[in-house]
Formats: sequence, structure tokens, C-alpha cells
Amino acid sequence: MRKNSIYIHFPYCLRKCNYCDFVSFPCGENVPDLMEYYLKEIELYQQKFGRKKISSIYFGGGTPSLLPSNVIEAIIEKIYRLYDVDDDVEITLEVNPKTVSDKKLSEFYKVGINRLSIGVQSFDDDELRFLGRIHSSDDAVECIESAKKYFENINCDFIYALPNQSLEKWQKNLEKITKLDVKHLSLYELIIEPKTPLWLWVKNGKIKPISESVAKKMYEWTNHFLRDKFPQYEISNYAKKGFESRHNLNYWNGGDYIGIGVSASGRIFDGAKHFISENPKNIDEWKKNIDGEILPIKPLSKKKRAEEMLIMGLRKNNGIKFNEFKQNSGVDFFDMVDVQKFQNMVKKKFLILCESSVRTSVKGRTLLDAIIREIIK
Repeated sequence: MRKNSIYIHFPYCLRKCNYCDFVSFPCGENVPDLMEYYLKEIELYQQKFGRKKISSIYFGGGTPSLLPSNVIEAIIEKIYRLYDVDDDVEITLEVNPKTVSDKKLSEFYKVGINRLSIGVQSFDDDELRFLGRIHSSDDAVECIESAKKYFENINCDFIYALPNQSLEKWQKNLEKITKLDVKHLSLYELIIEPKTPLWLWVKNGKIKPISESVAKKMYEWTNHFLRDKFPQYEISNYAKKGFESRHNLNYWNGGDYIGIGVSASGRIFDGAKHFISENPKNIDEWKKNIDGEILPIKPLSKKKRAEEMLIMGLRKNNGIKFNEFKQNSGVDFFDMVDVQKFQNMVKKKFLILCESSVRTSVKGRTLLDAIIREIIK
């Protein structure tokens, strides 16, 4: 039986960060209750597509650690009642360090969370203030140490290549986190997204983005420094052996997933067809759909699915296996690319072509978006 993931999007934060373009809304101390809508939407998908096999559940946001543990427990229990959940299912909760206590972390563990993704972003308080984070470096360390009492599988998110950030500052961040004994790191180069406060600061000349050459040095140093401690398995993700994110690997491998919540999307296989779901980005519209038992589902074309699999697959260190690509998309890999341009990327050693697979080289990973734009038809 094909395995599926379930993603639950919680769209509220105490305060929105300066760089964030995710669908999230500041809520202050009054956290809205969306539980009945989550439970109903989970049920609607089961009614539509049957009792799917579930290998991972992911609570993302926003700041889902604002949710009371009893709400998370009710959602997990609902999934267990309606779906076939793996005995070793991975259940991840994203956490902002300022929103949890030792007691709350213990409660999350007791209701079934077995993996935490902690949004540290930086151990430098000036950088945290620049990013608009509500926590301090000390808060992050305290959160990590408390979490280790209950969870073995802990990821920490960081953002690098900030304006005015030096290579030395970034090095200190990584040196510190490797001493705190977590199992997984997600390290993202800062992207200046349109319409965010950060974008406006750049537009108005208040700040200047870091140079591409410095950002590249940071990335290259990161891969070298973490090579033996946290082997890279995806362009932005590093893990100790056996602690790779099962949920995210399902995305990158072109797997099936159900998206629950405002703005959540999904990719679902039903019989001989693939479907795409895309929830409204407006909370009232999403609620109206659920009240009306409407799921925003439409067929996903073979070409679009193959395109997504190509883009996601080249992010992984082990790349794309041609036979799996065709089996999962119904399209031959070389029908998706401009063969001449593809071969040119191989000659330039941006891509490494083997008999049965292709992957991005270390040199190519810093140019991946440009490579994909160049080769895809």
C-alpha cells in the first residue's frame, strides 16, 4: 500500500517575523480555536479517498506550539481512528522557543509528538531582533535542553546569509548547535520575499543584501564543517544517520500527502489518477469550504507531476533514479528536459549523470534554481 503523510497548518503566531511570507497571522495572546475544522477536514479526506496508510504527521505553521496539547491529541486520535497509521509513525511539531515550557514539552510528548522542529534561526540576539523573532538565544538553548528530556529526535532551523552577517558569526552559530546534541539541522539561506518588512527595507535602501559570494562561502563552509557530524542529504538539510526527516523526504521523493488547514496543499493518488488540493489562503474561505464539505481538489497532470518531481528530486543528495521517476510520474525523465542543455550541465559538472540516475554536484547545489530553469522544458 502506498504510504501518505498528513500536514496540518496552524496559521497563527504571536507576532509575524520580518522575513516571513508564509500564510500566518499575528494573534497576540488569544489563540483561535480551529480544532473542529481540523477534525472535520481530516474526516472529509477519509470519506473521499478512503483509509490511507500514514507514515508521518506534521504540525507546521505559523506557530503550532501555541496549540494546547489536548487539541493536538484530538487531531492525532482522529487520524488514528480514520487511517492506517504506521507503528513507527513520525509525528513532528514545529516549536517557537518562546511559546513552550518544560511542562508543555512534556505534554506534547505524552500526546504522541515524537519529533520537534525548533525554530532557533540564530544564537545571536542582534540577528534575532533583526529577523523579528520573539525569543532570545538563551530561550533557544533552554528550549533545546528541556526538549532533550523528552525527545530524541530534534531538528533545529537556522537562517544564514543575513545582511551584515560575517562568515565568522555564522560559524559560531553552527559550532554552538553541534555541541547541543540535536539530531537534525535545517539551514536556510535568507530569501528576501516580496511584500515582507525585509523586502521593504531593501527596496527603501535601509539595508543591503549580503553578496552572493559571501553567501556561497557560508554554504560551502557549512557543508565542509558538517560533513562528518551531520551528513547533508538535501540541499538545506543535514542529519545524523537514521534521523533524516521522513515527512520531508516524502515530499522530495514525490510521495502522497494530505494538506489540512488554511493554505495547505496536498498531492493524493487515488486509483490511477493523481490529484492536487489547494486550500484557500483566507481563513473564512477555508472554514466556509469545510462547513460546506467542499474539498478543493482537481486532477494533477502527468507533466505537472513530473515537473514537481524533477524540481524536488534534484534537491536530494542522491538525486533522481530514472526508473522510479517514470514509475511515479508516468513520464520519462528525458522527456522533461532539454537534452542538449542537460548534457551541457553535465559537461560543466553541475550535474552528475550515472547509468540509472542523476544528481546535483556539490558545485551545482549553489546554482540549483538556475540549473533547473535552464534544463526543464
